[in-house]
Amino acid sequence: MQYVNKYTLLLLWLVSTLSFSQGQQDCLSIQYDYVSLIESGKYRFSNKVAKDSSDKFLASVNFKKLSSYQQYLKDAYQVIVNTNPRANMHCPIVTETYQQLAKQHKWSEIPQISQLVAPFELAQPNNDKAILLIHGLTDSPFSFHDLSQFFYQQGFTVRTLLLPGHGMAPSELLTTDYSEWQQATKFAIEQTLTDYQQVYLGGLSTGGTLIFNYLMQQNSVDEKIKGLFMWSPASKAKSDLAWLAKYIDAIPFVDWLDLDADIDFAKYESFPYNAAAQVHALMSLVVGDQAMASRNMHDIPVFVVASEYDQTIDTEYTLQLVQQWQLASPQDKMKQSVLIYYGDNNKLPKKLADVMTVVVPECSPGSLCRDIFDVAHIATTNSPDNPHYGVNGRYRNCGHYVKDAVRYQACKQNKQVIKGEITAMNLNHELPIQRLTYNPYYQEMLADMTKFLQATH
Repeated sequence: MQYVNKYTLLLLWLVSTLSFSQGQQDCLSIQYDYVSLIESGKYRFSNKVAKDSSDKFLASVNFKKLSSYQQYLKDAYQVIVNTNPRANMHCPIVTETYQQLAKQHKWSEIPQISQLVAPFELAQPNNDKAILLIHGLTDSPFSFHDLSQFFYQQGFTVRTLLLPGHGMAPSELLTTDYSEWQQATKFAIEQTLTDYQQVYLGGLSTGGTLIFNYLMQQNSVDEKIKGLFMWSPASKAKSDLAWLAKYIDAIPFVDWLDLDADIDFAKYESFPYNAAAQVHALMSLVVGDQAMASRNMHDIPVFVVASEYDQTIDTEYTLQLVQQWQLASPQDKMKQSVLIYYGDNNKLPKKLADVMTVVVPECSPGSLCRDIFDVAHIATTNSPDNPHYGVNGRYRNCGHYVKDAVRYQACKQNKQVIKGEITAMNLNHELPIQRLTYNPYYQEMLADMTKFLQATH
């Protein structure tokens, strides 16, 4: 996909070069300061904001007082501007989605970080169908800049949600409670159902869990919901020690599981124990013995993308959840469901192929996947053409080495690295591994998504 023309690319390069030469850092140039930024934590903490003259809290969105989705988008953007320490920093990362938003809001050709991480709506004129997309833990709506174009081209109005505690700085997750995410999700889903006649819901990781959790709390669901999209849905943490996070977080002055440079404008790199505790509590409502009695399953077809090698989420539990969702409803309708599985077909639950379409992509010679060491949890929604996370993006995800300075530097700077998921085998490779941030099977996934939409609309 071609995001910008040659003239725009030249302009972006000139702006970036001039800014750096004049000492004015942007989101690309600060990537070279990762050592000092790890030590200083300059972008780890949000700006503290007081009330304004109208007594409106500009540091958070009040979901109980919103009159429309457009009011939500306006308030959420203002929160980002007020609290994100890099909100006004220029960031020459131009996607097609940004170009649409820039035209809509009369923004400049060169984005600011606040504009790239904010929730957005790509509205279709005179249409009655929409999709709501919810990002994952530590992420932002930038996770859906690529997929938004696919859905928009399919005729959908595209809405995204910014979860409370996100789009600002990692310190916001020190106190965030998952009930705030539930409240935001409830508002976004119900407002979209009010505004449109055909609705699809899509979630990445924690976003998927929030959608499942909302639906499972309902005795019945609106027939307007035609289907679900789940990319790397969060079911159970890969680490068996995730349940300890809330107890560790209760220890005074023990707040952070990871302290990183936070140079990725679209995703937090530093990670508090509280964030792990909250997502663990949320997942426990959806998956596990304690959740079984209170869940309500519904006959809504689901499109799931999951990797066997996911090192954030235990995919085995995700597959069990999907199978339970499928078996709880009439099979004629649920046969429309699809699972795309990046892994060994023989390791799938045997019943899955009987109750839904299962696609296990094969890597053909000369394709992008030939040089990839497994698909990562964070990679499933991003196109290889993404200017930040894609093949030619300058950002490298190396947080898995943050406690090993030599390996971290090698991952960030070496010309030769490998890309993939951070499995034990891949971490033992001689070359440093850059965690994969794009989906090498992206176009194939879009083709299967098109078929799913045609079958479920």
